[in-house]
Amino acid sequence: MKSKKVVEIVAWSLASVALAGALAYYNFVDKPIESGVEVGNTCPDFTVNTYQVVDGQFAAGGEEFTLSEQRGKIVVINFWATYCGPCKAELPEFNEIQETYSEDVTVITLDGEISFSEENLAKWLSKNPEPVKAGWNEFSIKFGRYEEEDNNVYTTLGFSSGALPATMIVNREGVIVFKKEGSMHYEDLERELLPLMKF
Repeated sequence: MKSKKVVEIVAWSLASVALAGALAYYNFVDKPIESGVEVGNTCPDFTVNTYQVVDGQFAAGGEEFTLSEQRGKIVVINFWATYCGPCKAELPEFNEIQETYSEDVTVITLDGEISFSEENLAKWLSKNPEPVKAGWNEFSIKFGRYEEEDNNVYTTLGFSSGALPATMIVNREGVIVFKKEGSMHYEDLERELLPLMKF
């Protein structure tokens, strides 16, 4: 009779452990990552137009860039504006990151100024002394544009202050791992990216 009681206690204990394990797995381990705009969330998807370079000049009508199609690569999303000195100053460093880690990383820089149409921004990129002198037309990073009213990627990704430059890093699985308003340098980017390149 005593051994039957012991067997029952052991059985109930094992059942309790199994139940606790199942609850932990389904509530924590196997829980899908929610979509959102904070570090740890799956980044909201977006599509923007990019620019192509034809005969050394920027032109509208490049390929569309869709974030979800970049799965398997680390994506650096940078927001800039033509009037933002620190934005323009950091772009060569973003380009250096792109060229150094092209197998693992895609860098896209986005302008959303309401005063520029897609075509006018292409003209600015091609004719303004700053990008011309810096050789932006030879950069490996993708240049894109978003619409402030209809497709505001800046606010879609949770930036709301209007501060520029602003940068977000999304890992190979589409999860936001870094988000910052303010300038970034090569060393800052590399420090954030290198741990993400380990499989």
